[in-house]
Amino acid sequence: MPIKRDSKYFIQSITLLLAMLTSMSPLAIDTYLSSMPIMADYFDVSISKVEISLTVYFLGFALGNFFGGPLSDAFGRKKLAVTGITLYGISAIIMPLCTTIEQVWVLRAIQAFGGGFASVTAMVFVRDWFDGRQVARMATVIGMIMMFAPLVAPIIGTALGQLIGWQAIFHFLAGFSVVLWVLFVFLMPESREKHLLTKKITWKQFVGKYIIFMKSRKAVLLLLTTAFSMSGLFVFITSSSFMYLEYFGKEPKIFPLLFAANVVLNVALSFVNNRLLKRFETQKMLQTGLLLQLLAAIIIFVATLEASASFIIVFSGIVLFIGSLGMVFGNATAMILNLLPEISGSANAMIGVTRFIMSFIVGSIPALFYNGTLLPIGATMLVCCIVAVIIFWFYAKQITECKG
Repeated sequence: MPIKRDSKYFIQSITLLLAMLTSMSPLAIDTYLSSMPIMADYFDVSISKVEISLTVYFLGFALGNFFGGPLSDAFGRKKLAVTGITLYGISAIIMPLCTTIEQVWVLRAIQAFGGGFASVTAMVFVRDWFDGRQVARMATVIGMIMMFAPLVAPIIGTALGQLIGWQAIFHFLAGFSVVLWVLFVFLMPESREKHLLTKKITWKQFVGKYIIFMKSRKAVLLLLTTAFSMSGLFVFITSSSFMYLEYFGKEPKIFPLLFAANVVLNVALSFVNNRLLKRFETQKMLQTGLLLQLLAAIIIFVATLEASASFIIVFSGIVLFIGSLGMVFGNATAMILNLLPEISGSANAMIGVTRFIMSFIVGSIPALFYNGTLLPIGATMLVCCIVAVIIFWFYAKQITECKG
């Protein structure tokens, strides 16, 4: 029986369910990073071909967001979420049966599409039920819980990959999807009001929702700010195996601990952000997060200028870089959804689509300029941060002009 809105456990329950929903993709990405060399040996291909399964995931997730947002406005959040979880789970069940890396690519695309379908509804559930700063606070809390997925995912993935085999990682993802499917079907209420559920959508209506979004200059500026800020994260994720395991020669068993440090600071800053939102505007907190991230990017870039980069400096910069996102993503998302509540599903879809397409493109740049050093990684992360800060400056300037 779905949880009722007037239940005293309503907020705690939906927060946990939505955090699990948004954890689907971090789990699908981070569990198998340390097992990429094992998969490369299994399929007798180079590790770069295994890494393609990661970039394919980004693209599939973006497409899932693109179609899922408007469809959730028309058919309901819960129906789309359950459909996405189903696609995600079925592809995870089939993945261990693959005999070629190309089959993995196809199934990863399907898994990502399902993940995008499901995840795009998470923040829209929140926007349907709450507004104003409460959206930013809920987004931060969900993000804080969600970040435990990257904390435990490398640990689970390394253990399963090393002790059993890479196939066990996808068995785990399938099991997670089954549990989430059951919880959503029986406990999650529908948040979209019945009179707003058209149960149909034409191509004109579909595109029209995105046109409404694109006509809002403030929303577009915030969208691009978020996309460039988050792109730096995916530059690191895509390159983390090379950075830590090959360049710095760290043992696979400590790979999860290196990831854990990122998550710990991210959760800590998310908690600080949530407390400070009681006193400061969402825009101010977003600005602080962007400046912290820029500082981290500068530290990383300067360190990678050296022929032999210092592990401790690069590692510290990465931790601060990813930690600062605890003050960026939730605030930016809330600001966008509060601007356009009438098309919140499509607005949230635009966030996911733009973020993952940008990550797909930007995450591939270091590979194009690969020279055996960390400089392409450091330079790309710095450029992403500079562009994000500049775009946000234009947004802040427009807000000031409107107030004046």
